[in-house]
Amino acid sequence: MATASGEIQLYKLIEAQQGSSGLECELSTDLGPDRLALSLDWSTGQGESSDVRVVSSDSTGSLTLLSLGEADLTAVCQWKAHEYEAWISAFSYWDTQTVYSGGDDSKLKGWDLRMGCSSPTFTSKRHTMGVCSIHSNPHREHILATGSYDENVLLWDGRNIKQPLSETAVGGGVWRLKWHPSQEHLLLAACMHNDFQILYCQKALADVLQPQPITGKQPHKLIHRLTLWII
Repeated sequence: MATASGEIQLYKLIEAQQGSSGLECELSTDLGPDRLALSLDWSTGQGESSDVRVVSSDSTGSLTLLSLGEADLTAVCQWKAHEYEAWISAFSYWDTQTVYSGGDDSKLKGWDLRMGCSSPTFTSKRHTMGVCSIHSNPHREHILATGSYDENVLLWDGRNIKQPLSETAVGGGVWRLKWHPSQEHLLLAACMHNDFQILYCQKALADVLQPQPITGKQPHKLIHRLTLWII
């Protein structure tokens, strides 16, 4: 969990009395003073790994790479990535030495952890407002989805970041994106002031047409800031 107190907390599920369950904080790491933790992503997007890491972004524009051990969650490195808030950080699930970040400076950046973090491998200004969501497709190598306050979802081929594969307007700032856990062409977007959208990306992934929304409004109007597929 990324917290407003600037911590990354790891919880475990415990069985309480009378068959109920609860959460217990097992590990916690402070990212530093005077900051809010804004996002986190696990390196295990494709399954279990012997080298489990977490990348987090915060309100100072910094990213922090953490390593999970048997009894601790340790910061490996931290670096300044964006001029303003770093809204989102994410691993490439196909190459976990690659990290992406998006910030309130409207920039999407890539980082190669093997080369150190003094400078990004690329910087894209294709979004016109703050970049607040990024998710690597766990089923299709090189495919990346990004969302922004500019109300657009972009799909990218990570090998050519100069031009996105597609651009889809969803009618609200795209606070979170999540690929379906088993269907590679379905992308869930949580849109501020425009509820949830499910994008059908099959043709876009074949580089033919842009994704098409296939479902829209919920019965209630909320600013959606949490996106989960429930299967």
